[in-house]
Amino acid sequence: IIRKAAKWSPELAAACEVWKEIKFEFQAMDTL
Repeated sequence: IIRKAAKWSPELAAACEVWKEIKFEFQAMDTL
């Protein structure tokens, strides 16, 4: 679903990428 939306919304795709990075860093900090 997200990939289909990314086709017509580059902004949404960028937001998803940023959200993934933030979520990943949050998990890394939570582990520490």
